[in-house]
Amino acid sequence: MTQSSFTLIFSLSVLLLLPTIGATQGETSESVATVQSDSILKTVQLLPATVSAIQAPERSPFPTQRVDAVELAKRDASMDMPFLLRFTPSLVVTSDAGAGVGYTSMRIRGSDQTHINVTINGVALNDAESHQVYWVDLPDLASSVDNLTIQRGVGSSSNGAGAFGATVAIQTMEFNEKAGGRVVLSGGSFGTLRSMAQWSTGEIGSGFYMEGRASRILSDGYMDRSGSDLSSMQLGLGYRWDSGHIAYSAMLGHERTQQAWFGVPRIGLDAPADSIRAWAANSDEYAYGADTARIEDLIARGRQHNYYNYADQVDDYRQDHHQIHASQRYGGWDLGATLHYTAGAGYFEQYKGGDSIVRYGGIPIITAEDTILTSNLIRRRWLDNDYLGGVFQGSRAFENSGIQFGLGAFYYAGEHFGNPIWMEAVGQSPSPQHRYYDNLGEKSDHYAFVSNDHRLAEGKVNVRGEIQMRQVGYTVKGTDNDLRLLQVDTSMAFINPKLGLDYIVNPSSRVFASVARGSREPVRSDFIDRVTVTYPKAEQLTDFELGWEMATPEWSMQAVGYYMQYENQLVLTGALNDVGSPIRQNVASSYRAGLEWTNAWRPVNGLQWYSTVTASQNRITEFGFDLGMEPADISFSPNFTASSVVTWEALKRLNSQGVGSTCLIEWSARHVGKQYLDNTSSDLRSLDAYNVHDARVRWMWNRPNGSYVSVSGYLRNVLDAQYSANGYAYFYEWGGEEISEVYVYPQAGRHGLVALEFSF
Repeated sequence: MTQSSFTLIFSLSVLLLLPTIGATQGETSESVATVQSDSILKTVQLLPATVSAIQAPERSPFPTQRVDAVELAKRDASMDMPFLLRFTPSLVVTSDAGAGVGYTSMRIRGSDQTHINVTINGVALNDAESHQVYWVDLPDLASSVDNLTIQRGVGSSSNGAGAFGATVAIQTMEFNEKAGGRVVLSGGSFGTLRSMAQWSTGEIGSGFYMEGRASRILSDGYMDRSGSDLSSMQLGLGYRWDSGHIAYSAMLGHERTQQAWFGVPRIGLDAPADSIRAWAANSDEYAYGADTARIEDLIARGRQHNYYNYADQVDDYRQDHHQIHASQRYGGWDLGATLHYTAGAGYFEQYKGGDSIVRYGGIPIITAEDTILTSNLIRRRWLDNDYLGGVFQGSRAFENSGIQFGLGAFYYAGEHFGNPIWMEAVGQSPSPQHRYYDNLGEKSDHYAFVSNDHRLAEGKVNVRGEIQMRQVGYTVKGTDNDLRLLQVDTSMAFINPKLGLDYIVNPSSRVFASVARGSREPVRSDFIDRVTVTYPKAEQLTDFELGWEMATPEWSMQAVGYYMQYENQLVLTGALNDVGSPIRQNVASSYRAGLEWTNAWRPVNGLQWYSTVTASQNRITEFGFDLGMEPADISFSPNFTASSVVTWEALKRLNSQGVGSTCLIEWSARHVGKQYLDNTSSDLRSLDAYNVHDARVRWMWNRPNGSYVSVSGYLRNVLDAQYSANGYAYFYEWGGEEISEVYVYPQAGRHGLVALEFSF
């Protein structure tokens, strides 16, 4: 698509929507029923203006859940964001180190994080090349979150790559009007320690404000040699006036995490020593082979075994986010602009035994008797990247309608290179700064969108139409880690329309329906790890959603049915590349269909039961390539998930001013059904279903001056379930027999943590 045609389509879209706009500005607020719970689901006004089109509209025709800072603070136990959201519908979490600290990830409706669009204040957090969200790069992000919104399915997201599983919109820009702060100190199992201090000046003078946060999290990890050293800082400052505001936000993060992404051979979890030795003797030589020390470590440590025995096998990365937001109300329009810049740089360090000397720029040892061509060595593989862009958006409300529009442009440059920092046996060592491979990935992304809401039947019916256009260009040039020449040069253009409506049945009930089109470009690894000559194809999704919501003082619920039809979906094969990233392939036709139920029941004051259930079917109906494969379940997509949280506010001793003490007791449970590790529906390459129960106790004293002190105790996996939440698999021929190799990521058994928190 040319730039002129892109502009023409956008202009026509605006003209098509303009006739629905009235000539008189009026009040647009409605008494809209939303699914709410005192501690789980919240409805919050979201600012700044540039965020509004990224997050769910007030009457969104998409399944939406909102979580505020109070709820995150209750659940915050030094864990990453995915684990704090683990009780939301259709969500599955996993941790490489096994205890929710370090590298963590989540899947929603079976879609991995590369298909979940995550934004912070309207700026995409997904890595531009991999589409991954590395939560570990912004440790303790939850402490800066004012609220977040999760939309499942395509949703109304207009910024960044298409959301195929969900959109998670994080907001950190709601500043406190009063000065104050809080401190959190916690410690628990696996050497986990956390310290966090947060402060706010409140409004200074006439409109100025500042806030900040500093955090440090340390953990040894459940897995052997899977420790984390995480630190972050956040600074916000701004000025607001009657009709607008301008604000600057900086979020700085640094992580140093020991690698645990190789996983554990499933046979090593509970098999006898003789069986493990027999397996190793016949296994892939790359993994264990005749490595006696590593095999004995697997036997001794079992579930907590780590393949990597080099102490500094670490990932060390720093990422700094800078954002400037401005908004202004002008002539009935709410206008907003954002400029952002993200700088990231870091490496992961690896020990390599018996690797080629020449490959790394060294000179072999040549003697009269022999020529030594290999050496033990240590290498660092670097990523140095920059991501910058701008967004301009506007909205206006009329008597029976409203319009939003937006434009954005982004540029990314990621330099990938490697240095050999040490060689044991070499005639002449290369410089530690020598780049034995070097390639540059560059990506440009331009988008435009326009949306319109129109209300009928005295406001009971709201019809929403959206259209988004994106133009993406991506190039990679240079050499890869295996010294292959990389040459990728591609561009793609997408048009994504969405249409939905909701109907207010009565003051406590509403229904909604929508159909939305989503498109998504392949990621870097899809291009450079492909096994075909042709480039992978872009994914297309048509998402149908139908929902019903009810809310009363005692009970609220949300019921959603969805059907997501994919073309050329890139699904996980179950295998990993040489840096632990999943390998994917296009399949011609596939779908996800399911029913989601969310319930919040408050039978008596102080007692609440929150629950979710998802029953789904996730199938590949046509692979599109001739491998003799039959229709199968999509990998990592359980057909059943559920969660339950019972909370009792006991021993409540509060006076009419809210001063006094309360004690909260909670029991929660999660169930995740069987998951296949590849797309063959083979029970040999699958993860068993599992149940995990947690308990939490929190005592809080609200002081007369408005501050509080609280002590919390967390007991995770109370029943000590032995389970794995993630894994990978591959198979090969050995002696005329097909051998399946399955590696899993065991999660921690029973463990706990205690936290002290106080405000000022």
